[in-house]
Amino acid sequence: MKKLLLKSMLLVSHVEKKALKLKFDPDITLIQGDNDTGKSSVIKTLLSTFGAEPPKIHRNWKAADIGSLVHFKLDEESYSIYRYRGAFSLFSEEGQLIGSYESVTNELAPALAKLFGFNLKITNRQGLQETPPPAYMLLPFYLDQDKGWSGTWCSFNKLGQYANWKQTLTSYFLGLRPDEWYALNARIKILEQEKQEPLRQLKSIESIELKTIKELSSVDFNIDLNEFKKDIERLVSKCNELQKKQAQYKHRISETRTEQIRLEAQIEIVAHTRDELNADYSYVQSNLEKLVDCPTCGAEYENSFTERFAIAQDAETCTDLLASLREDLTRTKKETISIRAELENASFTKRSIDKILAQKRGKLKIKDVIDIEGKKSLMNHLKKEAEDIKIHLGEVELSQAALKESADKFDDADRRKEIVREYGERFEKNARRLHVTGLSDQVFKNVNASIDESGSDLPRGVLAYFFSVASLVIEGSGNLNFPLVIDAPNQQEQDQGNLSNILNFIVSNKPNKSQLILGLVDDANIEFPGSRIQFKKKHEVLDSTKYATYAKEVRHYELAHMSGNSELD
Repeated sequence: MKKLLLKSMLLVSHVEKKALKLKFDPDITLIQGDNDTGKSSVIKTLLSTFGAEPPKIHRNWKAADIGSLVHFKLDEESYSIYRYRGAFSLFSEEGQLIGSYESVTNELAPALAKLFGFNLKITNRQGLQETPPPAYMLLPFYLDQDKGWSGTWCSFNKLGQYANWKQTLTSYFLGLRPDEWYALNARIKILEQEKQEPLRQLKSIESIELKTIKELSSVDFNIDLNEFKKDIERLVSKCNELQKKQAQYKHRISETRTEQIRLEAQIEIVAHTRDELNADYSYVQSNLEKLVDCPTCGAEYENSFTERFAIAQDAETCTDLLASLREDLTRTKKETISIRAELENASFTKRSIDKILAQKRGKLKIKDVIDIEGKKSLMNHLKKEAEDIKIHLGEVELSQAALKESADKFDDADRRKEIVREYGERFEKNARRLHVTGLSDQVFKNVNASIDESGSDLPRGVLAYFFSVASLVIEGSGNLNFPLVIDAPNQQEQDQGNLSNILNFIVSNKPNKSQLILGLVDDANIEFPGSRIQFKKKHEVLDSTKYATYAKEVRHYELAHMSGNSELD
């Protein structure tokens, strides 16, 4: 795991002739000030300098046209990143320009992913694999003042550009599968993309071949009887081949339909079993007697913690199995649809060839030769090209199979179950410490949980989830350890008791390996280690008296950013 440590941030507005410099403590940096003193604008700029866009940047802050420079340390190496408007530049410790980037997704994201060791690839809406923007990389580490406290994984803008991104992201960060699995899976998907163009070419070739056969069959031509018979035999052979394919497709449809029926039956059985177990659990929970009668069979059982825990575990197993069966059912239905489409295509081609055969068999008197040799030459060329494409596709599929076999070695179901169990225990413990008592049992079993609370309980539930996930990410071995950045934890008008509890919880639960940046108004008289930055002037966080000094300090980076040459000064 690579640990990122924020050292300082420099903000310069040449429009307002004002500037600000912040130095971050390696442990905890408290950014404190009343409302409208600029705390959140500064914190949001810290994240946006890395290309992650928080929601709701104030219009006055945008109008200041600020350039931002962040100095940071990654393990033992120091770097700097500069942003002005929508462009970014990355520098070495010596101020040498590493690269400049105009596009966040296409340029900055791959550069930071390589630097930070972020190996996740996500399929975009066009079906192509790409490194997601930095917002996805930093999402587990940030709680935004305006949006982050309303739910999980929502502290940045424009997160909906990928399908099923939240499930992919939580799985990656929590290590449900290791980095090696994601790297191999990305290569499998790249090979799948590589197959698409040859498959389109093969389909086009088959279409041209069929059209050419039709044209030949509709023309009167003079050939000898043996040649004519060979032509007929070739078409009959093709027709028989298609007939065999039809039979194979029908057999596969029958198999997938049988599998679908089997899965639906299993789902019904498991769902019924889970409902009965949940009913049993609710019954023994509500009954404080040492012995209880089974509501189903009337037998008498001990009402102990062990018995209740066993029922709960059985219910959890049923829930996991139910999710797995539903995934299998969805996959089977898609497979059936795909096979039906292949069957329809083969049937259409066979009908076309049957029609051609009928025409040929009715034309035994041949009169004219029209372009026969040219069309035969075309047919031979198309056949050779199709064979080459099929050979290439076969090689690609063999490579995919080998990669999948390697990836499967890293896919450990027991390991995934253990991580989910650990997540649930931490989340439940954190929720109790923050006095969030109304969460359903399901949120502790689902790493993609939505917090089913409202009012002042919602942000405390979000905080409990945030620390459960962040602690697992930071303690893991394959991810980036970015500082935790928490802005304005006093959400939904927490009473003084809850506010004190929240702040104590944040300080005591900060992972030892992590740096913390915390923005707040009221510290509830809590003693915070580290350093404290006070903002006292409303609407005036930048300082005009520091402009000349800090403008000079940032000039080298500005010039290198604009010119692409770090030797300028």
